[in-house]
Amino acid sequence: MAILCLSFTTGPGKKYCNNRFQFCMEYPDDFKANGESGNGDGQTFSAPKGTAKIYAFGQLAMDPADIDDNVQPGTDPLKYNFQSATRDLKVVYKVIKPNYYIYSGTNNKGEIVYCKTVKRKIDYMGGDSDVFQTIMIIYPAADQDKYKDYCTYIAGSLK
Repeated sequence: MAILCLSFTTGPGKKYCNNRFQFCMEYPDDFKANGESGNGDGQTFSAPKGTAKIYAFGQLAMDPADIDDNVQPGTDPLKYNFQSATRDLKVVYKVIKPNYYIYSGTNNKGEIVYCKTVKRKIDYMGGDSDVFQTIMIIYPAADQDKYKDYCTYIAGSLK
């Protein structure tokens, strides 16, 4: 079973830090930062021809029962988040640990999706809160050789 993934074509040279959810990540020099979202939850980065995108974002880790009436109270927020994130994907690789998950698969367009999400406690608005910090890459399957090493970077990031 292959892990599908993106390489730094010109070396990691740029860094993005998200103040709201307190994480940083590097992205390839040839990718363009598209500007942080209005609410400060993250940013998208595009390959030169727009064929690949990197998403870096955070979100509060809420009790799934507060979000979805069909979920029992006490359901693990990380596992619920994983199930929601992979609902429309054909997953070929996954790792789920107590404080993070990684998955790889294809979406309905045939693009490769590789993602790591970490659950972390941070000082959020003056109090300790659990948050999810995520880095995701989506790219055409035909570009797998071009982008293969970036998955290793993602897997090692957000420690």
